[in-house]
Amino acid sequence: GAVGSDAQETEIEQPRLGRGVAAASAPLGEIVHGIDDVEQSIMTIVLTEKGSVPGQPEKCCRLAPYIDRRPEVAIPNISREIFDAIAIWEPRVVVERVAIARVDFARWSFPVFWRLRADVAREIRRIVIRLPQERIPKGVLDAA
Repeated sequence: GAVGSDAQETEIEQPRLGRGVAAASAPLGEIVHGIDDVEQSIMTIVLTEKGSVPGQPEKCCRLAPYIDRRPEVAIPNISREIFDAIAIWEPRVVVERVAIARVDFARWSFPVFWRLRADVAREIRRIVIRLPQERIPKGVLDAA
């Protein structure tokens, strides 16, 4: 999409993180840019448990208490946690919607619909986050 004059906001350099095919085939020390950087930031915010970032105990999401709960308890709480955490900790994006689907008893899929704050075309993007992460075969997240 067309990006406005505030495009510099998305130019923060960070090393590629993660597992799977894309991370494994990336050169050591590869830097992510643009949309890849924003998506990596969203994934990091959602998959990092609140209280685990030294010096920033309120950063990220508190999802663990809801993973094994009944859907009527888990869904609204997980949705709120993801929406609020991204809105607070990733100022480059506007979260449009968080959808939640239960994969099985203790596995969840979270499509997050977002757009760049500086995108004048307001193109909505989607990233799918799955929990718990350790049950996902390598490469699946990269294909989503």
